[in-house]
Amino acid sequence: MLRTLIVATGLAAVTVAGCGSGNAHSPAKTAVNCTAMGAKTGVAGAKTGLTTGFEGVKTVGRSVGGFVEGGSEGAEREWRAGRADTRRVAQQGKEETRQEAHPPDCP
Repeated sequence: MLRTLIVATGLAAVTVAGCGSGNAHSPAKTAVNCTAMGAKTGVAGAKTGLTTGFEGVKTVGRSVGGFVEGGSEGAEREWRAGRADTRRVAQQGKEETRQEAHPPDCP
């Protein structure tokens, strides 16, 4: 029984000592950094969703205005322009969110 306890204690000490090697950041600091990264990523994603949604609403409004001014051809023209704007805004937001998701100080 005593021999098993000594072996288990030795293995635990080796395991704990090995966990710190090769990692410049303490686990607590890494957890704090990664939690902050997750929060920033969530905020960036929400901002992207809201901005893209707003751009989509503007696209619908522009196409209605195009219909009033130029009939179905005007509506289609405005819809295509709005669709391109919405796609551009979504891609920009995607890149911002991606940058927030991969900071250099989080493994």
